[in-house]
Order: sequence, then C-alpha cells, then structure tokens
Amino acid sequence: MEIREVKDLVRNLHIERQDASGRPETITLEEWTGAVELMEGVRMAKGDAAVTNPLTEQVVTLPNRGGDAEIFREDCHKWLRALFWTPDGMVRFAEPGMAEDPIIPVASKLANTLRAHVCDEDGKPYRKAGSQSL
Repeated sequence: MEIREVKDLVRNLHIERQDASGRPETITLEEWTGAVELMEGVRMAKGDAAVTNPLTEQVVTLPNRGGDAEIFREDCHKWLRALFWTPDGMVRFAEPGMAEDPIIPVASKLANTLRAHVCDEDGKPYRKAGSQSL
C-alpha cells in the first residue's frame, strides 16, 4: 500500500457565519439553498454522491443531506459536486489544488450572500498560501 505524505492530503475549508460575539452562527438549509439559487454556475445536487477509492476500488457513498451543491466546471464541461451543507450550519468543501479551480471565487460569493466568510480548518479566515487575502 502506498503511503502518502501529509502535504498530499486534502485540506478542508468551510463557509462559516459568526454572530456579533464571534461564535459560529448556523446557516440554515433554507438560507443555503436560497443563496445557491441566486448564483449562476451553481446548482443543488440530487441524490447521494458516490466516489471510487483509487487505491482499493471500493465505492464509497456520501449521503446528501439536502444541501450538496454542484459547480459547473468550464474546463471539463461538467457539473461537479463540490459544496456540502452540514446540519451544524456550515458548508464544507476541499481546498483547490490548482489556482484556476473556480471553487474559491464561488465559495466567496456564496459566503458574501450569506453574510459569512470562507474559513480554514482552524476557523480562521482563509488565505491562499503566499497571499494577503482571497
């Protein structure tokens, strides 16, 4: 079995809203779906996601809690499931591996609509490595 280095692991980001005291504030499913409906190139996903583990070829099913969203990727002309609303009121997604990946601009626009921010795994505002801001 191949052992991967830590730098190869996916880093998760999320859209989070905070109240006036800085505590996380829930983004409801209704708010989330409303924000998605306003964005061009983003749509709510239907059904569960199924992915195949490339090492084991095992199919893993990820249940859709009603808040999974897809973005349209111009580079491959496909809708790809990329944003996952969670019952704890956050929207999670993977940090992009390529600069041209549209997920950060899309997530930032959605966050603005929701009066929220894109945050890293520690809950701090996300800043791309080597940059001062998004």
